[in-house]
Amino acid sequence: MMKNQEKTHKISLTKHLLIVVLILLFIRLTGFSQDVHFSQFNMNPLGLNPAMAGATSGLESIINYRSQWRSVTVPYKTFAASVHGSFVKKKSSRNFFAAGINFINDEAGDGILKTNQVNLSLAYHIRINKTNKIGLGFMTGWGQRKIDFTNFQWGSQYESGQFNSALEPGENYSNPTFSYLDFASGIVWSFNNEAGKIKVTGNNYLKGSFGISMFHFNRPDYSFNNTGEKLWTKYVIHGNTLISIQNTKIALNPGFIFNKQGPNTLILVGSMVRYDLAQESKYTGNLKGAGLYLGAYLRAGDAIVISSQIELSNYSIGFSYDTNISTLRPSSNGRGGFEISIRFNGAGSFFSKTVKTK
Repeated sequence: MMKNQEKTHKISLTKHLLIVVLILLFIRLTGFSQDVHFSQFNMNPLGLNPAMAGATSGLESIINYRSQWRSVTVPYKTFAASVHGSFVKKKSSRNFFAAGINFINDEAGDGILKTNQVNLSLAYHIRINKTNKIGLGFMTGWGQRKIDFTNFQWGSQYESGQFNSALEPGENYSNPTFSYLDFASGIVWSFNNEAGKIKVTGNNYLKGSFGISMFHFNRPDYSFNNTGEKLWTKYVIHGNTLISIQNTKIALNPGFIFNKQGPNTLILVGSMVRYDLAQESKYTGNLKGAGLYLGAYLRAGDAIVISSQIELSNYSIGFSYDTNISTLRPSSNGRGGFEISIRFNGAGSFFSKTVKTK
């Protein structure tokens, strides 16, 4: 009797875990899915807008890594790498071109669903004055999705309540891999009141960017079963600023993103506080800046994000953790995703290592 109860309990637990996994996969596999996103959106500029290429930095390279849902199932892992910069030959260049490339790899579950994408961005920035620029950007990309059906367990493969991988599932895997072309465009306003100024030290700056972009406007085919399903167009509004509090070592770093993709909406809003560990000497260049960031963001209906970042000279390292507050909280125990980003922010451009384009 006890053995039968134990067996029933195991089957019930297996069904519960299977339902959770299927729900998560359904979110990724259907047309109601959203693109991958990073909580540290300010450390993934080309993922926000192709016009961000060269907008706030002469030459910049970034690596992002995210792991989530570890407490529910095999963790989803997302990796991204990007390089972007301006084509500025001299300080007197008023308007300029910029370009960037970014790569994304996303794995849902134990290799069950994989997405790879490579995007090329081209932007043109118009200097309104010394402190303000307007940029227009266009992106073209190639993507591939692959699903490994051999990792699935089908009902037909269970025998007397036990899974038997030797049994044929009897399923038709019509299209386990497909590729697609992808396009995006956007516009961004970037500003920096310190651009072109020379001073020894100071804490009176205002810089940032606001933009609007549109991804997947060509609606590429997005189906494993040749059903004609299309990827939803994604509309993005984003903003990020750094505002110093004069005569202190503190600056505020508020930011937000708003994504609308099909029936889904993503809203992330919050702020970090920056504390100057060392101010940069802009006259001699001998003293490099350093700062520490700490703050929180709310992803509406989903998670609270605790975020931190440290800047040392041209390098930045960001850490964040999502605490789940959605209806999935009982299964996730509030645990969402861990994220780390590493950025190198150069002062030059693709042509020069000494020209600042801010």
